[in-house]
Formats: sequence, C-alpha cells, structure tokens
Amino acid sequence: MRAAAAAALAISVLVSAGCGSTSHAADEQPVDLSKLDTGNYTTKPRNIQAKNPAQIGRYLEALRLGSVVPLAQDVDPALTYNVPDVNPFTDADAFVADQLAGNTAAFGWLNMTEFDANTPGLVAGFQTGARSNEDSTISYELKNAVMVFESDTAATAAAAALARSGFGRNEGTEPAHSSKYPTAQIAWMSQTQALASWYATGKYVILALAINHENALLGETDQPGLLALSDKAISATADRMKAFQPTPKDKLADLPLDPEGIIRMTLIRPAGDMTAFAFDGTLDARGALHPADDPNATRTRFERSGVDLVSYGAGQVVRARDSAGAEAYIADLSSLRFRHRIDPPSGLPAARCVEYRGPVHNEAPFRCLATYGRYAAEVWSTQKQDVYQRISAQYAMLANSR
Repeated sequence: MRAAAAAALAISVLVSAGCGSTSHAADEQPVDLSKLDTGNYTTKPRNIQAKNPAQIGRYLEALRLGSVVPLAQDVDPALTYNVPDVNPFTDADAFVADQLAGNTAAFGWLNMTEFDANTPGLVAGFQTGARSNEDSTISYELKNAVMVFESDTAATAAAAALARSGFGRNEGTEPAHSSKYPTAQIAWMSQTQALASWYATGKYVILALAINHENALLGETDQPGLLALSDKAISATADRMKAFQPTPKDKLADLPLDPEGIIRMTLIRPAGDMTAFAFDGTLDARGALHPADDPNATRTRFERSGVDLVSYGAGQVVRARDSAGAEAYIADLSSLRFRHRIDPPSGLPAARCVEYRGPVHNEAPFRCLATYGRYAAEVWSTQKQDVYQRISAQYAMLANSR
C-alpha cells in the first residue's frame, strides 16, 4: 500500500488587511503588537472570498461530512489512537491554493491513478481512522470513509469501479462476502491481513479498510474478525448518514466560507509548509475529534472548556465558552506529559511555550499557546524562533480582528 498526496485545502482566498465585525473582550494584560516579532507571517485578518465558489462549495461539503462520519472509536471502543491521515477531499489530487496548502496519505491504499476516472459524480468525501495501540505493529486498525455523489446511480457505479481497481489488482487478493451487506464489494488480502469493503447506499459510498498489523507480523489470520469490524463500520456510518442532508448541486456555491468568522483570523499556513494539519478550514467540536491524537482526552478537554469550533491553518484556533474556558484549555495542553515549559516570546509574556522531550520521534519539538478573549491558539514548529513568530503573529491577528 503506497502513500500518496491527497486533498488539501480547496478554499482559495484573497488575503487583505480588512477589518471585520468580530468583537472580543479586552485583554487582561495589554500587549504592544508593534513590539512582537512576527517574521513574515501576516498579522491582519483575512478577507475571505471564493475564487471558484462551486469547487470550494464541494470542499465545504466535505467538511460538513466530518461532523457526521463516526469516529473509529464509535465503531470499536478499542480504537483509541487516531491515525494521522484524516482529511476532507473532493478528488484524489492534492488541492494547493495560493495561501493554504497541505498533504496527507488519504486513499494511498487505493489505485490513485484511476480514482478520478472511477468516481464521476463525486461531490465530496471525508476519511478518518484509528488503531488499537500506539505501536502500530501490535495493533489492528480501521480506516473509514464516506463519499457523497450526485445520484444513487453514480454511487453504485463508483463502488464497483473502486473495488475493481483498488486491492483487486494486488497479488494474493481474493474476493470476500458479507452476509450482512451482500451487495458490498469486498477484497481480502491474507498476506497483509487487510480487508477492504466498498458499500453503496443511496448517494453514498462507504469505504472501510480493516487491517490487523499484529496478525500480519505473526503470520496469523482472522478474516472473520476483520469482516465483522468492516460490517460494524458500514453499519455505524450508514446510520450516521441518515442525519446528513446533502447540499443540492446548484446550492454548493452558496455554502458560506466562514460563517462564524474564525477562518479570517486563523494564521495562514506558509506555502509548502508541512508542519500543520493536512487540511484547512473549520470543524465543529465533534468533527475536530477526528484529527486529534487522543479523541478521549480531547473530548474531555473540549467539554471542560466549552469548545464548539476549531479552525485549522498554520496551527489551530479553538473557540471556547469564554475567556476562562480558553485559559483552561491552554493550561491543560501545556501541562501534558513530556512537555517542558520554556520562555515565551519577547513581548508576549502570557504565551505558554513548551519543548517536547519524549519518545515520539515525529512530534513537533516546540509549541506555543495563547488566548485572546474566548479564543485559544496553538502553533507548533521544528524551530523555536519560528514557533515564537507564529504565536506572536497569531495573537496579533486575533487582536487585530476586534
């Protein structure tokens, strides 16, 4: 299974220094914004405008799916370690906008060269996943996705085409059958202990990839167990999709880009930057559990702080219940294990900055957090100076949005 670049942000924006109507409570500790070292990062809120409203509407529809698609943990409570390749998408290619970009391994386990040809009528999709252990070699894993199409016919045809060109061409692949979902297209790979299912229901195609890494390592096999996990994923996703109302094709361009006014004050990811999330935009508190490393801890943190919205860019901005909730949120994050406090950047003494010293090799070594009113911002980087500039610029952007 090969990793491949996939959807990043499809929201093309025009960036300006225009002021908005968002109001914030005054800071308890005044900050002289002119003395902050913000590097080349912008400090002014953005004027969000769509260059291609129809295309961007599809991406916004994908983000809407993120609030409905079940977490892997909803399917199996043991799947508590989220995998990193979580993303909204509208096709197999990476969407790289002028100011916002990213990459992920979305659908790297499918035949990427034929994905677009196999999915005519695709509107949008969302992929998530998790595994049972922090160490992937002794875990089993579920990757789950749903795609919405323009019609039932398009969805049915896409499920069959994706199944033919997905695992079906890999050596040692053979078909499997689900008695619960007899119309599902299923491929079984005994060598890697992976089972992939494509199931069409109405305008949706549900994709479930169940893998037992530990069994593959031990040379053991458990097709029934993976088939049962796949069936549960299909069932949970199909049930959740009953509550989703697809946006009519002629209304996609009317979906609001930034209805809560939070993207406009989220720090822009630099071109080519790979340190933040693989997508940009907003998710509600439930949807934001998908990209969280630990969904249980994040859910508790959100509930305690009253977080209802998260915006992603060169870091993330969360909207808490109030200023006390925002402070509680950053206090919790900055005190996590293996995070050691370091000095804040010059001019921003209230920022909480930490250096990671722990066993996770791909963890960003430097993080900074700060609040402004009910908003809490978190940024991270491989360089201390860069993380200082990011949090300073993000703070200034929030302050300038008054």
